[in-house]
Amino acid sequence: MVPPAPPAPPAGPGADALLEAVIETSDDAILVADPGGQVASWSGACERVFGRPEGAALGRPVDELFAEHLRRDVRAALARSASGERVRRLDTEVLRPDGLPMPVSVSLCAVAGAGGRPAGAVLVARDVTEQVVAQATLAEVERRLEEGEALAGVGSWLWDVRTGVVQWSPELHRIHGVDPPDFEGTLEAHLAPVLAEDLPGVQAAIQGAVRTGRRWAGAYRIRRPDGDVRALRVRTEPTFGSAGTVVGLRGVAQDAAGEPGAGEQPPGAGGSLPARQAPHPGQEVG
Repeated sequence: MVPPAPPAPPAGPGADALLEAVIETSDDAILVADPGGQVASWSGACERVFGRPEGAALGRPVDELFAEHLRRDVRAALARSASGERVRRLDTEVLRPDGLPMPVSVSLCAVAGAGGRPAGAVLVARDVTEQVVAQATLAEVERRLEEGEALAGVGSWLWDVRTGVVQWSPELHRIHGVDPPDFEGTLEAHLAPVLAEDLPGVQAAIQGAVRTGRRWAGAYRIRRPDGDVRALRVRTEPTFGSAGTVVGLRGVAQDAAGEPGAGEQPPGAGGSLPARQAPHPGQEVG
């Protein structure tokens, strides 16, 4: 006697049901534009992003959902999508009915219909308000830092030990008399202006900071491209990676020009700048 076949496993959700679930749980607004550029489908997140319910959006030209001065870019993106090109991360701005502009990142992909002919496009709009605000805040912080450095005559620098890249702040470029395009962004370029008498001490101090993970403070002299010699007060501290090893150094340098006694004794020779104690290059500080 042939045993009965085991019962078939329960059928899983169909592809359409899965797609609908993905669309409705996405935080990104997802809509479908028909070949004429009108809204044909409207996800739940669209109402939050565009500020319009589905009934007020269906049949509406897609480009009218965006700020008027950016609609040409949206129409061009729709045309590119219709030609088969995938449009990724178009930065634009939604115009909500309440007048509130919302920055979004838009991606588009063509949808093929019967016979492979274009049947419209899927448009995904991601709210990037938080990123834009964060970038604006960072830009404002950097602007204020730049102003503060200029007022104090203090420049800053960063050295990534892993890549060897050195970055100077605008004020440090001014102190050294070197334009940004003329700075090679390496440790060698960073140390190139240091006077030969002071260079060994500075190199030893940097190597010691990387080796021991301790901060150091000191003073040394540089020669600018115009031949002017400047005395700098410096403080440097290491930065650490997740493994606890030193992955870089960050430092500040103050132009001591004009301070009483500045330049009376070469700092690199173990002297000091009278305005405050300035240890020779290589002295560690807690």
